[in-house]
Amino acid sequence: MNEVEVYRDVMVPMRDGVRLAADVYLPTGAGQLPAVVVRTAYDKSAPVTDGTGEYVRIARAGFAVVVQDKRGRFASEGEYRVLRDDATGPHRDGADTVEWVAAQPWCDGNVGMFGYSYLGETVLGAAQAAPPHLRAGAPAQPATDEFVDRAFVGGVLVTNIGFWASLPMVAEDLVAKLPADRQEKARAELDAYRAGLPESTAAMPLTEQPFVRLFPHAWGDVLAHRDDPEFFAESRFARPEAEQVKVPLLHIGSWLDHFPANTVRQYCLTREHADPAVRDAQRLVMGPWGHGGFTRDEFGSVFPGSAVDYAGMNIEWLDRWLRGDSLTRWDHPVVLYVMGADRWRTEQSWPVPGAAARTLALTADGALRQGDPSPGTRTFTYDPADPYRGGRLQDVGAVDLTALHEGDNLLRFETPALEADLEITGVPEAVLHLSTTATDADWHVELHTVGPDGTAMFVNEGAARARYRRSRTAPEPVEPGAVEEYVVGLRPMSVVIPAGGRLRMVLTAGKYPAFERNPQSFTDPGTALESDLQKADHTLHSGPGLSRLVLPVVDPARRGEWIDNPWPLAAGDAEAAPVERQAAELAR
Repeated sequence: MNEVEVYRDVMVPMRDGVRLAADVYLPTGAGQLPAVVVRTAYDKSAPVTDGTGEYVRIARAGFAVVVQDKRGRFASEGEYRVLRDDATGPHRDGADTVEWVAAQPWCDGNVGMFGYSYLGETVLGAAQAAPPHLRAGAPAQPATDEFVDRAFVGGVLVTNIGFWASLPMVAEDLVAKLPADRQEKARAELDAYRAGLPESTAAMPLTEQPFVRLFPHAWGDVLAHRDDPEFFAESRFARPEAEQVKVPLLHIGSWLDHFPANTVRQYCLTREHADPAVRDAQRLVMGPWGHGGFTRDEFGSVFPGSAVDYAGMNIEWLDRWLRGDSLTRWDHPVVLYVMGADRWRTEQSWPVPGAAARTLALTADGALRQGDPSPGTRTFTYDPADPYRGGRLQDVGAVDLTALHEGDNLLRFETPALEADLEITGVPEAVLHLSTTATDADWHVELHTVGPDGTAMFVNEGAARARYRRSRTAPEPVEPGAVEEYVVGLRPMSVVIPAGGRLRMVLTAGKYPAFERNPQSFTDPGTALESDLQKADHTLHSGPGLSRLVLPVVDPARRGEWIDNPWPLAAGDAEAAPVERQAAELAR
């Protein structure tokens, strides 16, 4: 089964009569096979060079591979809606596609799915819809949960969602689907938006940004519904969605990606609430990669031995559940890469059994330490017109940002030099007692490891908007001068800080242009102008039971088992080009 044939633009009917285009890869003369479905918004026929789309290799491994354009994208019919039409809305395109594939004469009735980012979201969508012939899936770095993770973090808009719409793999088809008399203007606005990057992603007013303003489903509707979780319901994956899952899922994520919280949360939800028959079959893999960077071992810092054979790990997973092959490595429910230790480890659950909460107080003299601190305060002034310019972790990687930490628009806290190695594996949180002269503010927290030689590494971040301190859906202004408690949830992480190193925490009130700028007044950030930006003083209050950082610290005696890279990159032959066929030939 070395030769593979690809049948282009096979039209697959959905339940409402709309047809979605697919490319079907089949090993020559193979007969009936288990099938793998990949659903994409990025052009099914575009070459994929980052190791995440080795469709010929997967077909050569004995699968029929169906790669489909989502509704309204490229060769597919219908109207496109961002992160919709997969699971719970009026259309269930993933489920319809799985069942169509299962009924084809070249499929043996066993269907699996895989994909990362947007493609990972489609796997979860189909799993929720629970088509009878879906046997397993592998959602990697899934772009789900717009309201709490993709579009907003702690209620603060992530400007990357506009940048995403300007990417060539997204923008070109968006423009092509506009009426002909609007396309020239759209291309001019796209050029202007790209010319101003990265600042154009946060240009004010947000509602009038060039190019993205032309596509409400990608930008304007998000701004208009920032306090309305039901608008984003089709991208949600919470307990009710997890309860619908009836298949084993390999949840693949990264500490440095956009969506580590999604991956970990979805693993925990399916482990606890999926169909009881598949709860123990859920698996979690977490590495140190960038977005889609599974086959590389560097993202800001070098993480030796972290690059994996992404296609190979998916083939192994699908072999098990679509063919019944045994695979001893999946006896480990959790496989994670520990940064700093730079090794892979297995664990029996998440949160890992050896982790326990350790509280470090934020002191008035800038220390992070255990025990009750003396009462005191620290104040910084923040001007959104002259903002802190640290990037998001998934944009810049695990880099040294020390040069940005010397300014007066933030507060910096550090532990003393550690007497022994410190492993933090889990989800930290910062509990901050703050007062401000503003009626609204954003709180951005970063964590950085600092090695014995002084080299720092950015490893975690989180944000919270003051107006949402009591309710994410019912914002309230802040009373100037009042001391309030704010909880800033950070991302899942796993890192070892060596003896002699330190942990640094940075607190600031903005992160430009990665996030929208808060005018520091109780106004609509979407329509606010540059002239609305106000300078404000923010004061952190220290003392017993007040501002603190809570860390999940792992006891070395209770760690799981250290292992070699379970999916090392394969040398392998270069992927051969498939034999091109016409869709009509498939029917014959």
